[in-house]
Amino acid sequence: MKPKDIQLKLMWRGASQRLAFVETEKMNVYVLQVMSILQQSYCSPNYLYYLLPGEPKTIREADGSKSQVVLVKDGEAFRKLWEDAVQNMEEAIGQLRQVQTYGVTASRFLPYVSMLPAFAAIRALVKALPAERRLGAQRKLRKWYWASVFTSRYSGSVESTSARDFLDLKAWFDDDEAIPGAVSEFERRFRDIDFANETKSGTSIYNGIFNLLAIKGAKDWINGEIPSAEKLDDHHIVPASWGREHLGGSRINTILNRAPLIAETNRHVIGDRLPNQYLPELMTDNGREHVLAILESHLISAHAVDILIRPNFGPGDFDDFIAERRSTILSAIEDLLIKERLDLPLNLRDLDARIEKIELALRKCIDEELAGDASAIPHYVADKVEERIQKAARRQASSGDDDFSRLSRKLEYFDLRELQDLIQAKTLWPLFNESFGSKEGMAIKFGQLAELRNGIRHSRSVSQIALKEGEAAALWFEGCLKTRLATPV
Repeated sequence: MKPKDIQLKLMWRGASQRLAFVETEKMNVYVLQVMSILQQSYCSPNYLYYLLPGEPKTIREADGSKSQVVLVKDGEAFRKLWEDAVQNMEEAIGQLRQVQTYGVTASRFLPYVSMLPAFAAIRALVKALPAERRLGAQRKLRKWYWASVFTSRYSGSVESTSARDFLDLKAWFDDDEAIPGAVSEFERRFRDIDFANETKSGTSIYNGIFNLLAIKGAKDWINGEIPSAEKLDDHHIVPASWGREHLGGSRINTILNRAPLIAETNRHVIGDRLPNQYLPELMTDNGREHVLAILESHLISAHAVDILIRPNFGPGDFDDFIAERRSTILSAIEDLLIKERLDLPLNLRDLDARIEKIELALRKCIDEELAGDASAIPHYVADKVEERIQKAARRQASSGDDDFSRLSRKLEYFDLRELQDLIQAKTLWPLFNESFGSKEGMAIKFGQLAELRNGIRHSRSVSQIALKEGEAAALWFEGCLKTRLATPV
């Protein structure tokens, strides 16, 4: 690029230290890809050519005619775009290193290096949005990021995937209903992820779980501190030596049998001992509840601990432990990433989960009282959500789950206030009067619960009054719906 008055090697030397956290020899190319995505939405090698200052690019107009444009006017414009791309990449890496949000504590735990150009370019889109829209866009960005990690989206043709995701996220930022296919697929199929066969460190799913453990604040089992990246070991919960003797193959190396601990704990305190040898000692010395709390930060449930400390631990016990931990990790993915409770304080996170259970119980109550008859919904209530249902039906037509005629299916698209409208409809209220008492009293409780829920889910501040009234309303609904909350909904 010297003929164009661009000394790219010199420019890269000036930028390389700013991006040194990520260990890759392709970072200079990734910076160019960020430039290309932001200028022309594509970043394949052929498109990078058009970043040359003064280089014309032929484009096809909407009417089919062709014209030429110059993306980069001169060397000065190139240097400005380069600096912007470096800045965007630096900020993107900084965000990924935010433990509470993305959990990348070291370069070796980055799920995809090749995903960086798309992530940085999409973040640049967010920064360019009006201030009032950025918070919602950031949430969409995070959901896309985790969907990409846990579906191994960037394991194939990276350039075309980056371009498609950039355009999809751009559309989603402008239209809440334009949910990218990658996100929808993740939400539908995340429970099918084969964690048991994720046995090689460094894959996106393997590293994604380690990131999730970092977000959860996984603590060392001996000193109770969160391990620093440079002191962290990838610990086998059930020892690898035991696995070689009793399991064979690589099953013992699954991410479901791994935990981040400091090297001293892993190598010198625990060593090759089975958990049923050292966990009882820890509980005796520190108390069972304290030890369980630390293990819970690793997404190891109390039931999983009980499995680990079984006497005569054998292959069947190992399978039981793996199944239980898989269930716990899936619940964490659903709770923190899909239902987006990651940013909430613990008290609001728990309240949000309670409100969701109440909504599910309300839908079950309505479905049962109406005997599954969707035609019983008053038209003025149904009309409010029909457009939402139709959009969902079109979006999910290819998934095979398109029976939107069932009442239970329709009710999934009713929000809290619409459920209230349905229950208190004149023709239906006699069915619910016994469960909820007076219509006026119920309306007050719906209002209090809805205010709290909206504050939580739209990232608005929640006043102490709204919090207390919302908590009281949640208790009231839990009392009214006690039998339905006690059974799966």
